[in-house]
Amino acid sequence: MKQKIIGLTASAVIGSTLIGSAASADSITVKKGDSLWKLSREYKTTVETIKLTNKLSKDMIFPGQVLQISGTAKKPASSVQKPAAPAKTSSSTYKVKSGDSLWVIARKHNVSVIELKSLNGLKSDLIRPGQTLKVSKTTGKAPDAEASKPTANQPAASTYKVQLGDYLGKIANQFELTVAELKAMNNLKSDVIYAGQTLKVKGSSAAPPSKVEETKPSANSKIDTMIAEAKKHIGVPYRWAGNTPSGFDCSGFMYYVLNKVTSVSRLSTAGYWDIMTPVSSPQKGDFVYFTTYKAGPSHMGIYLGNGEFIHASSSGVTISKLDNSYWKARYLGAKRYLK
Repeated sequence: MKQKIIGLTASAVIGSTLIGSAASADSITVKKGDSLWKLSREYKTTVETIKLTNKLSKDMIFPGQVLQISGTAKKPASSVQKPAAPAKTSSSTYKVKSGDSLWVIARKHNVSVIELKSLNGLKSDLIRPGQTLKVSKTTGKAPDAEASKPTANQPAASTYKVQLGDYLGKIANQFELTVAELKAMNNLKSDVIYAGQTLKVKGSSAAPPSKVEETKPSANSKIDTMIAEAKKHIGVPYRWAGNTPSGFDCSGFMYYVLNKVTSVSRLSTAGYWDIMTPVSSPQKGDFVYFTTYKAGPSHMGIYLGNGEFIHASSSGVTISKLDNSYWKARYLGAKRYLK
């Protein structure tokens, strides 16, 4: 149970209204399923701040442990009207510090990893201390995705201008193409695209006739196909940045099996986290995420049901248990992509 520790003088209390700017901190008891990353999101602080406040040398926490957290979330409502918050401003660039990752910087500046890589023309997740990155988003309102689609009476667009936040898989799905077709059409050597880029597209993004829709595979059949494909590769060795049956890393394995049933771009684990829909508990075919060697989502797998998931671990493609002590302590949550 969370307890408030607030220093107040008697003159600072009028009825049930708290007056003044006394310093406050939250004393919270760790619950099953909590992680430092999850708590940092909940209380709008950072993993590093929580570790420093509590003198933690590792990311490991356990149920029943009491932590002191100074954050901005979950504060008691006050009957005293608060002054209007100043307009939020953000720098257009950011200098990378030791310990930073794209995921950490993206969260700090309210952009996605995909947007951050697009803004800076990055082809990998590797960054270095002292590097200057663009972090500002465009101020104009992004065009409505539905409004940009041609209607049944409109001709299909022959080109498409990339918007901030777009990725090849998203564009391919909109125009009923595969990522491979889109890359071949535009002579792309990698999955990296940037806002403002004009791509050749063909086919219509308008809804297909209902009879065609009826013949499309259901989400369940896609999930079964994806899982069957994943199990074919049990024992394939781990390879950093690998996305072929000669060797996989965790996100490369997801890229490979997902593209057997849909079109997705080659993203990092944090990139896939950004484009998927969160669910409270995983179902068969959902994706489970973990924090391992750095803060935020850095490992992922496909949930198989019965507490098991398949993933490309450091020992190769294997099936593991969610309640394994290692994975249980590092579990971040589940997300859904196939619907």
